[in-house]
Amino acid sequence: MEDILKNREYYKLKPKIAMKYLYHPDEFYRFRGAEALGYLCRGEKARNYILRLFWHLSDESGAYCIGAPLGIAEIGLNNPEVFDSFKNKYVSLLDDWEVERKYVAYGIGKTAHLVRNAYPNPIDKLTEKLNELKDNAEFVAYAVFALLKLNANIDLKSFKDDCRIVKFYDGDRILKNRAVQFT
Repeated sequence: MEDILKNREYYKLKPKIAMKYLYHPDEFYRFRGAEALGYLCRGEKARNYILRLFWHLSDESGAYCIGAPLGIAEIGLNNPEVFDSFKNKYVSLLDDWEVERKYVAYGIGKTAHLVRNAYPNPIDKLTEKLNELKDNAEFVAYAVFALLKLNANIDLKSFKDDCRIVKFYDGDRILKNRAVQFT
């Protein structure tokens, strides 16, 4: 199964199987599982999977899904008409301390053209969280990535001396480098 994800042969999967990879201990497979969901889910199926993934981020579900923000973003990217009714809730995930917020930031970057006019404003919300979570180097890398995708007026000079090493998914693989190298 993992070879299918590595090779991006998503057509060989069912959405239910792809979703399992959002829980995978290896972060690479979380990203690829999310991409597979985006590829496999269309129309009403996309809407239902987005609802299911939001539910898996709640305490009530009993099955917290660390990769859910990635899955929501990838499905939304491929189903903009469906994602439009979820974009505000998606940006608001940045306020949820239980959610893997670096994944939300990555998703905002991937769907930048879709969330630009969301409420709360994604630029304002990312900037707020960037100041709040500046000690989390991986969040910083993904937040700056998203802000650049949103064409935000961000002063990168304040990050140029940041020498912390982070893991960052570049759309192909997970790289390790300085947090600001990926922006």
